[in-house]
Amino acid sequence: MNTMIGNSCGDDEIMTAADVAHYIENLVVEPAEDEGFKFGTPRAPVSGVLVCWMCTLAAIKRAVAEGCNMIVCHEEMHYPYATFKPGLEKYLTWTVNRQRIQALSHAEVTVYRAHGMLDHYCILDDFAAELGLSSPDVNEEFYRIYDIELHTVGQLVEQVKAAVGMDCVRVTGDLAREVSRVGLPWGGLGLSVNVDFIEGLLAYHPDVLIAGETDEYAMFYCIDADVPLIETSHVASENFGLAHFAQDLAADLPSLKVVFHSCPVPWHKG
Repeated sequence: MNTMIGNSCGDDEIMTAADVAHYIENLVVEPAEDEGFKFGTPRAPVSGVLVCWMCTLAAIKRAVAEGCNMIVCHEEMHYPYATFKPGLEKYLTWTVNRQRIQALSHAEVTVYRAHGMLDHYCILDDFAAELGLSSPDVNEEFYRIYDIELHTVGQLVEQVKAAVGMDCVRVTGDLAREVSRVGLPWGGLGLSVNVDFIEGLLAYHPDVLIAGETDEYAMFYCIDADVPLIETSHVASENFGLAHFAQDLAADLPSLKVVFHSCPVPWHKG
């Protein structure tokens, strides 16, 4: 889904990137250390905002084509992920970092990252809603546990695929096993680097997990914990909430042109 939402700014009301950031930072929680401006100047007058999961080259090209000189992205703009490997100045010449910086510089686009703020605002709960999950039995910070009607893992897999629009997902465990209590490590919280979050979910006794992105380290953790894991996609699990945020941004700032760019699932069946 790639959509334009809202209208262009009028001549009598010119917003700056800082104004857009101020709106985001007052939605739910204050920004964390990994959030905020990643490129460009907060003082830039904004011709339009493109909302996306990651500031990929495709997203930058879309922003330029739509006349948007500000990007609000959910994930980190640069590689490697700064939380685990700080010292960005050493990596700015890496191929992808250099290409993104060149494209942004050429078009004078400012980039702002809204990560945990948007997770709190809507991303986690919008993923649950798309899966047909409501009224969580556990609703603690980012922990969500849902009691559902008894399903086999295989039946739940088919429902998940239909909900997120994917023709295949990865699954651990026995497809014939019956389950009725779902834990939700959305986004990247199913990855082994976040295994403490998985362990936190297990404390609430789910009998199946529906994740965004995971890896084999985390899969073996779930296998040994005897809890089946269904992996969808990091980006697929978060696009629903980002589209929601873009709609609210346009509604609350009606003079601002807002475009939602849906980053696709990056892989396909071979």
